[in-house]
Amino acid sequence: MGWVSLDAYDEDRVSVISRKLAAAIDAATFAEGSWGAVPAILSEAFPGSWGGLANVSFPENRLNFLSLQNMEPAFMAAYAEHFAYVNPWNAYWGRIKGTTIAASEEVSPAQNFIKTAFYNDWLLPQNRAVAAAAMKLVGESGEVVNLLVHYPLSKSDVYDRAAVKVLTNIRGNLDRSVNLARLLRADLETAVAEAALVERSRCAAFIVDGDRCLREANRLAERLFASGHGVAVRHGRCHLADAAADARFAMALGKLSRGEPTPISRIGFRTAAGAWQVSLAALPIAQPPGRERLALLPLRRMVLVLAVDLGSRGSNAGSLEALGGGFGLTQSEIVFCKRLLLGETIAEAAERLGITQGTARTRLKAIFQKTGTSRQAELMLLLVNMS
Repeated sequence: MGWVSLDAYDEDRVSVISRKLAAAIDAATFAEGSWGAVPAILSEAFPGSWGGLANVSFPENRLNFLSLQNMEPAFMAAYAEHFAYVNPWNAYWGRIKGTTIAASEEVSPAQNFIKTAFYNDWLLPQNRAVAAAAMKLVGESGEVVNLLVHYPLSKSDVYDRAAVKVLTNIRGNLDRSVNLARLLRADLETAVAEAALVERSRCAAFIVDGDRCLREANRLAERLFASGHGVAVRHGRCHLADAAADARFAMALGKLSRGEPTPISRIGFRTAAGAWQVSLAALPIAQPPGRERLALLPLRRMVLVLAVDLGSRGSNAGSLEALGGGFGLTQSEIVFCKRLLLGETIAEAAERLGITQGTARTRLKAIFQKTGTSRQAELMLLLVNMS
């Protein structure tokens, strides 16, 4: 870059670094460059350092995006898999409520962590880069964007001031970029959520994210929320009326939103008002053109929830006799359907009818075959619509 001294950071040199970083941020914002170029330029500007750009969800303890530059692959992998979650600086950043730029030695010195594995096994081996300067941009739902540069403690007297100045200069660029990405992501997620509800007008259907936040709902779902029975919305978050069911709901949402497998696809529960069944399914993530624009703030996986009031249908269960003529169900199979419609599990229905669970499962398979359904959730929707 033509710099005479590696340790001289006058206004001109700081301005050059800032302009390069600002240009890289703007290019990544409009998919004309990579977000990895931003921490790479920062690392190049401070010899002996490594740069990082991350999107971290503190409540979910999850990395949504990570780019570490001028670092050996083994250390990068170790951070993504383990050290990101035990980073002792998380406690400091987690307390900060607004956008902040700071040098670590001034606000949370590395000396405080010398007994941790993070310090000894991860920081020290990397050129003893235990000092740092960083900028935090506060996101939504606990999501945080961090741009940082780590360097040896011996360089902190010079690098601290210069790095903080550079980060201050490009704060507006990164802030605007993140805000634009949030708007774009919100528009795309809303489009996905609305499309998922288009043909689901026969039962209460709504879309939530992994943090229970309600994104979209059809009219039946809105009426359900207003009634206060079965499912309630408090402070923008959805909750089931039964505590045990709500705990399973939260667990399933967390796994589905992270793309992890879960055996929970539907949840049945009873309240004073009746019996309920809630079915869950993760919506696919549609990658938009120019997806590099959303690499830093990727689309969040949302969950479709179908809620059926089973208890209110109990008094009409006699109308299910039509299943015999319409689908050829036997009387015992119709009675079994009635038990399911009242919110009972397979085990509970078997006990009430005096049959084994094995017989109950065989009976359910026969009902699936005759009604053209393949899952219990599909069968329940059919029964609800016939009752």
